[in-house]
Amino acid sequence: MKKLKMSKNIKFGLGLGFIVLLSGCSFRPDMPEVQTNVQMRYEFEQYNLNDKWWQEFNDEKLNELILSALANNSDLLIALNNLESARIQMNLSKIEFLPNSTLSGSSTKSKANANQDSSNSHSLSGSASWEIDLWGRVRNSARAGIASFKASQYDYENAKLSIITSVANTYFTLVSLQNQEQILKDSLASYEETLSYRKAEYESGNVDELVYSQAKASVDDAKSQLVSLQDSLISTRTALALLAGKDTSFILNGDLIKTTPGDEISAPTIPSGLGADLLERRPDVAAALKRLKAANAQIGVSIANFFPKISLTGVLGYASPEFDRLIVNEAKNWSYGGSLVMPLLDFGRTYQNTKIAYKDQNASLLNYDKTLKTALGEVHDALKLRQNASEKLKASRNLRDSWQKVFMLTKARFKEGYSTHLEYLDAQRGLLSARLSYAKARLGIANAVVEVYKALGGGFKLEKPLDSDLD
Repeated sequence: MKKLKMSKNIKFGLGLGFIVLLSGCSFRPDMPEVQTNVQMRYEFEQYNLNDKWWQEFNDEKLNELILSALANNSDLLIALNNLESARIQMNLSKIEFLPNSTLSGSSTKSKANANQDSSNSHSLSGSASWEIDLWGRVRNSARAGIASFKASQYDYENAKLSIITSVANTYFTLVSLQNQEQILKDSLASYEETLSYRKAEYESGNVDELVYSQAKASVDDAKSQLVSLQDSLISTRTALALLAGKDTSFILNGDLIKTTPGDEISAPTIPSGLGADLLERRPDVAAALKRLKAANAQIGVSIANFFPKISLTGVLGYASPEFDRLIVNEAKNWSYGGSLVMPLLDFGRTYQNTKIAYKDQNASLLNYDKTLKTALGEVHDALKLRQNASEKLKASRNLRDSWQKVFMLTKARFKEGYSTHLEYLDAQRGLLSARLSYAKARLGIANAVVEVYKALGGGFKLEKPLDSDLD
């Protein structure tokens, strides 16, 4: 029986196919076990957060400030720049899958000595080289690049959330401070009226100097409180301008954000039964897991460096002593083949780099665990603090209403001559103090609601499950 003989080209093709088949192997270790199914369930139904949750406060000024911050905030622009850098790095890692190709040409004229004629040489050639990813080095490098980019994406989302919540909290503080300023001004006027009354009594000899001095001290204390609050107003306006990305001239000229006196903070109601899958809702948790996956892929890259790099190369070109006869079939030349580069003696560099890669993975695992636990704590605290803020608001509202009733009764008695002027002023200051507590409680509930939105990721949602493949 006649044996079939395979040509060299067929043998080469089969060998190439075998190598490509083997290139599916990878030295990337299994991912460490992590919590990926953490659920926080409460007694009420699930609630999906709006990704523009701040609009639920129904405050056009707040909406305007947040839009300005998203477009102009310096920290957010820095985060966006970092994201774009990560995108470029990811694209570079993907390009490693593609062959490297070059085009070269030369034209020379040479003469060995005076007795010989000169010779000409012209060439034009293109070459291509492709690394066979036999050990998964290129694939794992790409995996790491993709994971790092995703982490940067989630970092950007987390930066957005942080800026938005800072703008909201600062704006609500500004509104509350301005309301408190008016209350403190009214309180100061009341204390000054009491002082005037006591001064007249002191000069007529009806009260001693101690009573007069106590009234004067109350006025001085009220003035001090008012000035301190006004200082807070100035710094809060400036902080809000910076957060909103206002330019330097806007800030330096003092043309800062102002609210209308009497503005009220209207906080939306969030169901007590918020359910939260933190891995899907928290961008910081998602980013930490992606960095863990990137570190895991880098181990595969480090281990692959122990093994040879195998590349296929091919060259196609033309060479001729006559330039006008360069691009003809007779001048064509070609070659193909392969190359192997294997580490021989690196004095432990690859081994140490692999140990570092494992340590980096462990650090990423610890950071992921810390981030997850921190997120769980923030959700728990935010929901509890929101509940407590609601109780404080209710209590302060009842206190305000009670003092309103006391003031109205005292005012009526004073007009009828059954209460003294001082009793009337005391009831007035009691009401003003209750109003001040109520204003602070309204700020507390607004801040608490914002923190709940922040703790639950502000409407962030993963585009695909976290445990899916990176590619």
